[in-house]
Amino acid sequence: MAAQGYVHAWEHYKDELTLLDKKLELLYKRRQKLTPDPQTDSFRGMFVSEDEFIRLIGRPSGDEALDGEELELLASIQNSEAFIALRREESRKAGVFLPLSYVSSVFGLSLVEERFVMLGLAVELDRKYERIFGFLQDDLTSKTPNISLALQIACGSPEDMRAARTTFMAPEGKLARYVLHRETQEISGQTLLSRPLLLDKRIISFMLDSGEMDPKLKPAVRMVYPDDELDPLLVHEDFQQRLQGFIQAAFQAPAAERKRLAFHLWGNAGAGKKLQVEHLSSHFNKPLLLVDLADVLLHAASFEDQLSAIVREAILHQAVLCFSRLEALYPEEPDLAVQRRLGWFHELLDGYGGMVFLLAGRFNRLTWKPKDRLLLEHELQVPDEGGRERLWTAFARELGVSADVDWRVMSGKFRFTPGQIRRALTLARGYSAWQREPQAAGEDFGDVAAPYALRADALYKACYQQVQHKLERKATRIEPRYGWGDVILPPEQKDQLRNACNQVKYRGVVYGDWGFEKKLAYGKGLSMLFAGPPGTGKTMSAQVVAGELQLELYKVDLSQVISKYIGETEKNLHEIFEEAQLSNAVLFFDETDALFGKRSEVKDSHDKYANIETAYLLQKMEEYQGITVLATNLLNNIDEAFLRRINYVIKFPFPDSEYREKIWHSMFPSAAPLSDDVDFKYLAQRYEIAGGNIKNVVLSSAFLAAEAGEPIRMQHIIKSIRHELQKSGKILARQEWEEY
Repeated sequence: MAAQGYVHAWEHYKDELTLLDKKLELLYKRRQKLTPDPQTDSFRGMFVSEDEFIRLIGRPSGDEALDGEELELLASIQNSEAFIALRREESRKAGVFLPLSYVSSVFGLSLVEERFVMLGLAVELDRKYERIFGFLQDDLTSKTPNISLALQIACGSPEDMRAARTTFMAPEGKLARYVLHRETQEISGQTLLSRPLLLDKRIISFMLDSGEMDPKLKPAVRMVYPDDELDPLLVHEDFQQRLQGFIQAAFQAPAAERKRLAFHLWGNAGAGKKLQVEHLSSHFNKPLLLVDLADVLLHAASFEDQLSAIVREAILHQAVLCFSRLEALYPEEPDLAVQRRLGWFHELLDGYGGMVFLLAGRFNRLTWKPKDRLLLEHELQVPDEGGRERLWTAFARELGVSADVDWRVMSGKFRFTPGQIRRALTLARGYSAWQREPQAAGEDFGDVAAPYALRADALYKACYQQVQHKLERKATRIEPRYGWGDVILPPEQKDQLRNACNQVKYRGVVYGDWGFEKKLAYGKGLSMLFAGPPGTGKTMSAQVVAGELQLELYKVDLSQVISKYIGETEKNLHEIFEEAQLSNAVLFFDETDALFGKRSEVKDSHDKYANIETAYLLQKMEEYQGITVLATNLLNNIDEAFLRRINYVIKFPFPDSEYREKIWHSMFPSAAPLSDDVDFKYLAQRYEIAGGNIKNVVLSSAFLAAEAGEPIRMQHIIKSIRHELQKSGKILARQEWEEY
C-alpha cells in the first residue's frame, strides 16, 4: 500500500475522524442487532447487563456471526488503521509534527490509550460528535463519551476491554495523571464506566493550537528555548565543561548502564546557578523549564495539582526540568504537611524521565532517594578575587559605566557573586543619576555610548543594598564618622592602622597576582587587637578603619553572645560570622576580656567549655575573610597563644600632655563659639584624662554655655571636668579650680 506522509496535523485528524465514523457505524449496527426496535425496549438507557456489554464491544461469537455489511465495515476499519499508520510513519521520517503521535510518544501511551485521546479530542474537532455520543449513551445532555462507550469504540475484543479498564483504575498512570481532566475523574456516587472521558484543557490546547508554554503556570514558571540569547559565562567555565562532558558520557553509555540524571546545585544568590543550567540546556539543544518553588507555594491553590501541571509541561516540551529556591520545601521546623508535600514532590520527580536540576541558596540535606536516577551535588562558590575583578570590569563595560575606584579593591572588599556585582552596578548608575546636579537631570542615562561616571558613595551604597544579613540581631551597626585627622595617636600606632587598611586594599595583588592564595587554605582575613585604657580611641579607630575601607561596621553586643548554656556561645558566634561573611562587614568586639581571657587550667566543666569557646572564636576568626577587631582594656589578660594568631596588636597608650592638647583642639567644631580665655595647653597639662573623658567634658561644657547664652568659657570646661572626675571618685582641690 503506497502512502504519503501528512502535510500537517489537520490532515491527520481528518483521517482519524473518518476512521472514528466507521467504528461508530459498526457499533450502531451491532446495537441494532441487540435491540432491533429501540422503541419497544422500555428499559433502554436505564440498565445494561454485563453479558450485553461484552457483546457490544467484541465480535459476536457462535451463532452471532457478522453479516456482510458488518464484515465490510470491519475490513474497511482495518485498512484505514493500516493506512493511517503508514502515513504517520512517512510523516515521522519527513519530520512533520503530528500532535497525537507526539503526545503518545512522550507520555509512553499504549495504542488503546492513544485511541482514548483521539476520542476525547473528537468533540473539540467537530461538534457533531456531541450529539452522536449523546445518542449512543441514551443521554443527549452528555456531550462527551463516558469510559464505557470509549471502551466499546477503542477495544476490539473483551480481553482488550478488560486490560484497558486498568488504565482508568490506576490514577498514578500517565494517562490519568497528565492527559485526562483530573476534576472529573472521581465524582461521588459515580461508577468507573459512567465517568466522562474528558481531556485536560492543556492537552487540548497543545494538540489544537500551539506548542507555547501553558500561560496558567506563569509567573512561577519560565521557559528558556535553545535559541534564546544567553549571557556569557564569565566564571565557573570549568564546571560547565565538566558538566557537559559528564552528561555526554552518560548519554553514550550502553542502554543497560544508562541512568537518568539529577543535580543539586547550591550557592549564594547570583552565583550563576540558573545561567549554568541555561548554557547546559542550550548546548544539548534542549528547552529548559525554570520553576520557582517559593512562588509556586505562595500562589498555587493546590501545590500537588500545580506541580503535576509543571511536570506535564516539561514532558510535553521534553525539557530539562529545573527547580529553583529549593529551600522553600525545607523549612527549619518541618511538620507533617511539609513531609507530605515533599513526598509528593519526590514521587513526581521519580516519574519524570528527563534531566532534573534542584537549585538552592544554601545546602539542604535532601530526603529524596531517587529511583533509577543518579543524584549529584555541587556548590557554586563565590568567585575568587581574580574572578570578581574580571566580573566588575566586564559588567562595568557592558553597562557603560566607569568609577573612580579600583575594581581590584572592590573585588577584595566585597565577596560578591556575579549577580550581585551586576545588580550593584545597575543600582549605582541610578543612584548617581539621582545625585547629580539639577542641570544634568535632562541627560539620557540610557545612552551607554560613553562611560557614565559613577559616584563612589553611590557605588558603595548600591553594594550594601545587595547584602541581606541579620547581624542586627546580635550586633549594632555604627556609622563611621571619623577620619584620620580625628584620631590622635602616636605615629607608630597610626602606621599600624594604615598598614592594616592596606592589607585589605591590596589583597588582589598579593593573593591573586602574586599567588599567595594558593599557599593559604584559610587565614586570609584581617584580625586586629586594640589594647589600651578606656577612652584612648579604640572605638574611634575601628570607625576610621571602616570608613577608610568604606565597609559596614558592627559592634557585637556581648550580652547577646555569651550564654551560660553549653554550646550556645559557639552557636551565637557562628551566626555572627556567617551573617558578616555576606557583606564582609567589620566586626568590632568591645571589652572582650571576659570572653577571650587566658585559657585556664581545667578544674571543672565550666573551665573546659570556657576554653572551647575561646578556641572556637580563634577558628571563626581565621575562617572569616573580612576584618575582625577586638578591643580590650587589659592586654595582660589575653592568652599568648591567642595573640599569635592576631595580625595586628595595636597598643593605645594613655595620651601625654602633648597629645591631650591635640585632642582638646580636635574636639571642638569650627562652628562652636570659644571664648578667648580657653587655654588648651593649661587643660592638657593640668588634667590627666583620656580622649573619651575629654569628649564628655567638651560636650557638657557646650551645654552649660548654651544654657548661659554665652560662648564656651574656661569656667564651663573646668566645671565639666569636676563632674567628669567625680564619676570615677576623684575630687579636685579648691585651688585647682577656684580661679575659674
